Parts: sequence; C-alpha cells; structure tokens
Amino acid sequence: MAGKGVTSPSAPPSPDLHDPEMPGLLPADEAEDVEKEGGAWFTCESEIVLLEDFVGFEKVLAVEMSDVEALEPQMLVEAKHRLDWPLWEKAIEEELATLKKASTWRMEEAPPEANVINSKWVFKAKKDAVGNITHYKAQLVAQGFSQIGGVDYDDIYTPVAKMASFQAIIAMANKLGLVLHQVDIKGAYLNRVLNDDKVLYMVHPPGYKPSDAAKCVLHLLKAIYGLKQAACRWYQKLRSIFFSLGFNQSAVDQAMFYKLIPQDKHLIVVTVHVDDCTIATSMTHLVEDLKAGLSHHIKVTDLSELHWMLGIQVQCDQEAHTKPLSMLMDTQVRLTSEQAPLTTAEFMVMHDVPYCKAVSALNWAVLAMHPDIAFAVAMVTCFGTNPGPVHWEAIKQIFHYLAGTQDLWLSYGETRHILEGYVDTDGSMAEDW
Repeated sequence: MAGKGVTSPSAPPSPDLHDPEMPGLLPADEAEDVEKEGGAWFTCESEIVLLEDFVGFEKVLAVEMSDVEALEPQMLVEAKHRLDWPLWEKAIEEELATLKKASTWRMEEAPPEANVINSKWVFKAKKDAVGNITHYKAQLVAQGFSQIGGVDYDDIYTPVAKMASFQAIIAMANKLGLVLHQVDIKGAYLNRVLNDDKVLYMVHPPGYKPSDAAKCVLHLLKAIYGLKQAACRWYQKLRSIFFSLGFNQSAVDQAMFYKLIPQDKHLIVVTVHVDDCTIATSMTHLVEDLKAGLSHHIKVTDLSELHWMLGIQVQCDQEAHTKPLSMLMDTQVRLTSEQAPLTTAEFMVMHDVPYCKAVSALNWAVLAMHPDIAFAVAMVTCFGTNPGPVHWEAIKQIFHYLAGTQDLWLSYGETRHILEGYVDTDGSMAEDW
C-alpha cells in the first residue's frame, strides 16, 4: 500500500527574458523608456511586446493563470455570467431536487421575533487525480454564523477520524492483506431530522424564490450544511446506523467503527470523515454486505477501491519498495537562537517572510505522508518566534527536498514485529530545545 500527496502539475519553465533570439521581447536599451512609464508589456504595431528586464513577470503570469484556472464561481451572479453556466444551473437544479425529495423544509410565515437565517450557493468543480473535471456540484448552505447560541442550537461537536487512524488502516491492510474500499454518502446532513425544541427559519435559496412565496420563508425540518448543529446531528445518526449493523465504536477514535466475525475470523473496519467512509476488510463480500446495509438507511455512492483519501492518492503496488533519499538538512549548519535577527536591517529582511505559515504547511506534510521530515520540521519550529535568515534557508531546503521527492510514494512494504528507532545522542544541536 502506498500513499502520496497530490501536487499540482509543474509549471512550464519560464522563458529566458534575456534571450535576444526570443520573439516578443524588447531589447534592454529600447525597454528602459517604456519601463519608466510602468507596465510589464506594451503594444507595438498591434503586437504585445514583453519588457526584457521585467523581473516580476513570473509573479504576474502566476496571478493571471490563477485567475484563468479559477473554475469555481464565488456567487450566483458570477456563475450566471460564465460560459459554463448551463452546467452550474443543472447542478443547482439537482441540489434543489434532492432537498425537495428529502422534505428538508416547508414554507410558512415566520413569527416576528424569529431569527431568519440567510443562505447562499457554494459551487465546487470535482476533479479526478489528474485534474480533469468530473462533476459540477452546487450546494445550498445556511449561513450559520447568524444563528444564536442557546436559541438556535446547543451541541455542535462532531468527531472525524484522525489522520493517524487513516494511516493505521493502510498499514493494517498491508500487513494483514485487507481490501480497501470507499463510499460517499449523498446529502449526509439531510438524513437527520432537527429537534423540535429548536425551530429554525431560513430565507429562500438565492435566485430561486417561488412566485407564490409572498412573505413565507423556509421552516427547516432537517439539517443542511452550514447549520451549527448539522454535523453533530449527522454524526449521531450515522453512529446509530453502525450500531444497528453490529459495529462497535473504537475507544481511541470516535469516528472509527469495527466489527469482528469470530466464526470466520474476519474483520471489517470503517473510518468516517463527515460523509466519506473508508472501509478495510479481510473479505470482499463483507464490503458489499456493509454497502447494502448502509443503503437501507441512507443513500450511498459506491466509489469502489480506495484511490483517494483526504487529498492523498492511494494505490496498491505489491512490488513497491522504498527508495533512498538525499539529505534534507545541511549537516554543516547548526541552527541556534543566536542566529535570530539582531540589527534593524535583519529584522526588515525577515519582516514579511511567511515563516510560521511555512512551518504549518510542513507540519501537515509530516502528519499526512512525510514522516521522514519530522525531525527537520521539529527543529525549525523551535525558532518560530524570532527566526533569522539562516532558519528561513533551512525551511526552504526542506521544501526543495519535498519538491525533489514529490513523485515518490510512501510505501508500506516489509513488516517487522520489533519497533526500531535511531537517535543522535550527542545533543549538540538540541541546546535551544
């Protein structure tokens, strides 16, 4: 079993802005006057000409490309002005049909003192592992931030499976030869009826208010996405379903359920992340039995074998082996707090450096798929309060290491029953820890 993080396709190499043979570039001596007037390019004889010495070209190009690739409109008005509006409109109609079929609300006039919750459309272009759009999805969500605590909701806590639980399932599947499958639950939050003691009213979906609505609003009968208590109510419903199917709840992860079949010595484990369920079992027919059992209570989509999990691509490769990697830290550099900025100039250099954000991103990589960088990340984290240029260079070296290993896989290969660990016992680089 192997897992790796999904990375966006590598950007094509930027052109050499100083190549005199490249068409569309203006020679340096002719570009000076134009550059003084501002701008990265200008029009010459009906052709767009790029300034040769414009060093910010790559950043501008990245911004322009990000705008072009922004596939998901932020508002309904924006969606209506796009060429792919028919696809988004179809997605909206499908969402409204689902809500109507689930008897999510009924129209009635709200009392004068009622807190009427706003709603909005959220658009999502679902993609496959290579970035191709597979499905346009529109979701009506309540703006839960306008709810009043104690009046509109009480409990809001809901557990989701820990990343360590997902990793443990993959490791177990490798060691015990388990089959990994995945199911998606359609309209998860719509499967739970709201409590009668909390009466919630919501405005009509933007752009889709019935002509006969008059002063009526929507009295919510079931939880929808965005409500403060929606996730909690859905988890309670799903837990009761698993209990009815003979599953037990894990004592260490409330979003993990398991079932033992003693007579056949079979095992089935399920981890839940909101509406995504990852299933590990020793027999394929147990997966089909579980899917059939869930279908009696809720509507599920069979995603077959596990290929995608929380942004991590997973595949089964029995012949995969781990590969030796290059060093991700400079062994000649010793990181200490003495390398923190001391002068005004050094403070100015580090003022806008996103050190803490970079450390946060690296910590996620450690938890998800890169335990090999755990020590290095722990070290650079120690200097987050007052990092210096040397510490920032160490951060960048870790990112360079990750860039060079993005095509490698975290492989679960040889299994050992004895846990082995290694440590540098001289403590020479741990004085600031």
